[in-house]
Amino acid sequence: MDRSRNKALKPKNNKPAVKHAVLRDDFRQNPTDVVVAAGEPAILECVPPRGHPEPTIYWKKDKVRIDDKDDRITIRGGKLMISNTRKSDAGMYVCVGTNMVGERDSETAQVTVFERPTFLRRPINQVVLEEEMVEFRCQVQGDPQPNVRWRKDDIDVPRGRCGIPTVLSLSSTDEECKSENSAALGAVSFQERIHHEST
Repeated sequence: MDRSRNKALKPKNNKPAVKHAVLRDDFRQNPTDVVVAAGEPAILECVPPRGHPEPTIYWKKDKVRIDDKDDRITIRGGKLMISNTRKSDAGMYVCVGTNMVGERDSETAQVTVFERPTFLRRPINQVVLEEEMVEFRCQVQGDPQPNVRWRKDDIDVPRGRCGIPTVLSLSSTDEECKSENSAALGAVSFQERIHHEST
């Protein structure tokens, strides 16, 4: 028998080479902390560990998987985008890479959402007699708690509730109550008018 012929007729092994599934430990990019003012967009990014098959990702907030059905939330590749942020979006975020081997968690990123100052009570315009004491009040809220500053004729006056003595001549002056925190600066202007009485 022709051995060379038998060798040629021997079926070939066409099985593909076996490549073991792998998922490494280290993320190629971890998300970083984000600080935004309410209403602004927040963006978190991650690149999962190398692996085979190529890992997919999802996100968790405070250990709960994020539902991307929320219209404000978009997950594209390794990017999590939150539009029109709210105070409730603040928390601890983790990117999770997963394939058939298992899952890997990224480092934790904190999202902080500040609230812009808003006026609960605004000063009102007042008409007073000469030499009378007039008092304006201004109440604000925000997170962090805003500081309140008063300005009269572009000059700072003591903070908080303040009494402003009138002047001894017929005139009008402009006042301004400003509130500011890490998120933004707010201001409201008003007027004090001095009424001059004839004698």
